[in-house]
Parts: sequence; C-alpha cells; structure tokens
Amino acid sequence: VTGGVISGIGKGIISSSIGTILRSHGFRVTSIKIDPYINIDAGTFSPYEHGEVFVLDDGGEVDLDLGNYERFLDVTLHRDNNITTGKIYQYVIDKERRGDYLGKTVQVVPHITDAIQEWVERVARISVDEDKSEPDLCIIELGGTIGDIESMSFVEAFRQFQFRV
Repeated sequence: VTGGVISGIGKGIISSSIGTILRSHGFRVTSIKIDPYINIDAGTFSPYEHGEVFVLDDGGEVDLDLGNYERFLDVTLHRDNNITTGKIYQYVIDKERRGDYLGKTVQVVPHITDAIQEWVERVARISVDEDKSEPDLCIIELGGTIGDIESMSFVEAFRQFQFRV
C-alpha cells in the first residue's frame, strides 16, 4: 500500500482494514510498515513533527501505524515489522564491515534493494499469532510519498521483488 504523492492519506488505516477483512475470512495476516527516513526508529522523533511513537512488546519504538495494525489485526508485532532506511543501511554497512561482500563495491542496486527484499521475506514468515503459525499474507505499507527520493530504493526493491517471488 503506497500513498502516491500524498502523505498522511490514511494508508495505515486502509492497510489495517484490509488485514481485518482478510482475518475475518480465516487468513493469518501480518504487516510490515516501511518508513523511508534515515532514523533507525521513531524513538527520538518529536511527536509534533511525526506523531506519537508506539512501543511494541519487544521494546521497539515505531510509527503509530504499527499500533493500529496490532489493534485491528489482534496480533503482536515486533521491531523488525518496522523497516526504515536507517535500519537497512545499517544492516548493509555491518555486512560490508564483516567482509560479507568479499571486497565488492557496495551499491544501492543490488545490495540495498536485496537487503530490503530479504528483510521483507524473513519478517513476513514470523508468526504474530498466539498459535505460532506462519502468516498466510503480509500487508506492506510504504510510508511517505512515491515522489520522494528517499523511498526510491524501496520502490525499486519491490519492482524487483515481483520477479523474485
């Protein structure tokens, strides 16, 4: 779920509502919220600038949309259900520092876009229900606006993702 060129349009409520409808039809649903800012999480944000921070059971400080997902879907989400550009870049830089790229030049394509896809695939399989079953569906919200340069790596990752899965 993306917002096109308008931020704050209600993508989180729409995503939560779609998830609720799917759950009412018997599907196990999880959710991922992508915030394309450089921050690692929402913990240091001013609530006047970005709204309230929601704290998950595992201590993750995330966008309020994840709180809506938990309440609407009656699930327990984790800090990794919130992806930020900062988290992705930190993950890739840590891999580069360990030598995981074998001296290759680390670039947005393929390294950042691959990391986004790997993160989504990993988190989409994590149980969020009491029965510990793997989810059937994962609803992904890409926050911000499509026209922002900061979200382009996510847009490209999902363009590639359709061929990967």
